[in-house]
Amino acid sequence: MKKLTKENSGITLITLIITIILMSILVSVTTYSGINVYRNMQVTKFVTQMQLIQAKVDELAKANNSEGLGEDITETQKNVIDLAYKNGEVKDYSDEYKSKYKYFSIENLKTQLDIDDIGYEVLINFDTREVVSSNGIEYKGNTYYTQYKLPNGETLVDSKENDRTLSFNTQLKFDGLNCTVQINDISITNGILSFSEVNSKGNAINWQTITNYTETGKTYTTNISKSGNYIIRLQDNTDITKSFSTAPILITLTNKPKINTEINSYNYDLSNSEGWAYATDEYARNYVWIPRFVYKTDEATNITEIKFIKGNSNIATDNTYINSTWTTHSKFTLQDGTELTGIWINVNSANQSGLDMITLLNGDYGFLTEINL
Repeated sequence: MKKLTKENSGITLITLIITIILMSILVSVTTYSGINVYRNMQVTKFVTQMQLIQAKVDELAKANNSEGLGEDITETQKNVIDLAYKNGEVKDYSDEYKSKYKYFSIENLKTQLDIDDIGYEVLINFDTREVVSSNGIEYKGNTYYTQYKLPNGETLVDSKENDRTLSFNTQLKFDGLNCTVQINDISITNGILSFSEVNSKGNAINWQTITNYTETGKTYTTNISKSGNYIIRLQDNTDITKSFSTAPILITLTNKPKINTEINSYNYDLSNSEGWAYATDEYARNYVWIPRFVYKTDEATNITEIKFIKGNSNIATDNTYINSTWTTHSKFTLQDGTELTGIWINVNSANQSGLDMITLLNGDYGFLTEINL
């Protein structure tokens, strides 16, 4: 019989150890791969089932046929909405927004939405058509509560804006040396809203962003504190070449009417910079407010240009400096040298159609000077 040498015995032991190590590595790799395959299958299943629910929700929302479906969500389920919002999966997380969600158990999905074989409880907002899982699913170390951001997920598109037609409405509210521009009825979600002053040639000179992400049904505002012509523009973030702009809007800012002993309240159309501020005293006498202004007349054309003044300074509301070529009407200066920011003029009727400010100041009208300087 052949005897084993120490050398032969050593080789056999090393080979055995190496074999065991290789087998351990192969088992680990196989196990890890199996876990990954399982997880990917679960994510695929989650996405597929959430999309089935989404299709049904879209159908019901379009038909406006979701009344009475689902159950009110709990405080715990409201916390899920918060988590989904932090992930950027849903639009909002305010209490009003969360109150629109309804809870659907697996049984509710079957009996109310007629969807079988769903393995997830969900929260549904039929107004926004968002579908959120009550428990979510883990993917690459993060927990997702919707299918929108997962592999093969479908982004939720507002069905009302498929044509991406751009439009909005504006409303101006004047309050002395400030104008609030309110933008309503924006037609698209995911647009850029901005405004710019326009020069004498009609060119925009300084675009300023109001918001980088518009939402339909939301109102936006911006404040303007310089007289001039302005345009408001809406651009489509999905196609930046598409935009909608207003025609130039003239914004004229003036000193706000002051209250005095004879006039303790006044009416002022804050939606129209050209509207008169008017008042009626206890004796039924009518007055209009003439804010401080300067003027000069072109001798060649006989056209008078007017600029309103900030307070009683030498700066116009269009931020230009007033030099000696401009004239300030004498009635804005009292005999003691006090400079007024405006004057109440006594007139025949509140609506002085056909009479401009210089005519009123130069005419034989009585007037009340302001007391609160």
